[in-house]
Amino acid sequence: MKRNHLERNPKIYLSEIIEFMEKIETYTKGVNYEAFVKDTKTIDAVDTNIRKIGEAVRVLSKHRGIKELFYRFRIPYTDLSEMRTDLTHEYFSVGADYIWKTTMTLICIKPQFKKVLEELE
Repeated sequence: MKRNHLERNPKIYLSEIIEFMEKIETYTKGVNYEAFVKDTKTIDAVDTNIRKIGEAVRVLSKHRGIKELFYRFRIPYTDLSEMRTDLTHEYFSVGADYIWKTTMTLICIKPQFKKVLEELE
């Protein structure tokens, strides 16, 4: 039987996800793809925050109610969780282009995460 609880409040996870997304936006503001792929410090900073988002999403998606909200607001929680796994375990095969595409996706779906958080308040 699966556990349907979290060790921390889901609002905390969601707030942190939004915070990590905002950090990524700050790191990449005014940066185009060509500049991004040449800037290893920014790639590393974005990579770290994508991993954190992926881990938080992985934990939240185990909670039935949150998973339903992810589905309702069209949050690609499986893709985000898998991205975290790829960056952690298959890091040697993950290129800057993959990180850039994920960054652009995260910036686009930040409003959906805010809606999930609003639903819980």
